[in-house]
Amino acid sequence: MNFRQLLPRKIVVLDGAMGTALIARGHRGSLELLNVESPAEVEALHEEYLKAGADIITTNTTCADALSLAEYGLQERSYELARAGAEIARRVADKYSTTENPRFVAGSVGATTRNLTLANDTTPEQMAEAYAQQVAGLIDGGVDMILVETALDAQNVKIAVEQVRRLAPEMPIVLAAVLSRLEGRVASGATIKKFMEDVPAEEFAAVGFNCSMGQKQLEVALKALSEVCDKPLVAYPALSQVGEAPNRFVKPLEALCRGGWLNIVGGCCGTTPAHIESLSKVAARWRPRKIK
Repeated sequence: MNFRQLLPRKIVVLDGAMGTALIARGHRGSLELLNVESPAEVEALHEEYLKAGADIITTNTTCADALSLAEYGLQERSYELARAGAEIARRVADKYSTTENPRFVAGSVGATTRNLTLANDTTPEQMAEAYAQQVAGLIDGGVDMILVETALDAQNVKIAVEQVRRLAPEMPIVLAAVLSRLEGRVASGATIKKFMEDVPAEEFAAVGFNCSMGQKQLEVALKALSEVCDKPLVAYPALSQVGEAPNRFVKPLEALCRGGWLNIVGGCCGTTPAHIESLSKVAARWRPRKIK
């Protein structure tokens, strides 16, 4: 069973945070460097999420693009770090995958440290090269899909998708945008409708939101998205406050699952295997959003 076949059958559970979880364990600097310097620690965290019930684990590569890595002088190692992160996740996912309960790997591609709409020191060609190196590493490392996440800028998204399609025409792509504090808008200020018009929506296997958002904000956003998009929907918010208990985190997401809004649900910044364990139990009680 592949990823697309699973979506109509159940609410698929995405894992929780990688970055904040690794920081909580004492790591600083480029977390992506851990993929080659401390792979066992990254592997152990993936394994915790799989034991908690995650169907999809995300690679430790959110900032593995050259533009982000330049802060640490690691820009020449983008492909290496992305591939290493994918290989770690692939190895663990295969260990836990069964015919009845397949596990998948999402190659995390973050927003980079540049947004083309605002940046005056980065060209589309430089952005394309940065995404190409990262995506090539993820694909060669064996991911099942590319997760373009924490998306802020439609231009960045378009270029990321172009590079995925150039390298792997059939690779599923999931898009998760960041919401603004203004209801019904993404972080760039665009309405959800305008944002979806500006990205290649037809290319996505699923679309939704991640990072910080309240329950009402998320409900409004998912409703607006469902009106302009017939794709499976995904949501994986951050904790509303530091140390938020799993039951408090899960409660609003259960309401969305019960209402038939979601196909994929998970956690972002601050979430841990304990949050995903609670979420996986909730997701199992409800049917996924009907896909047209």
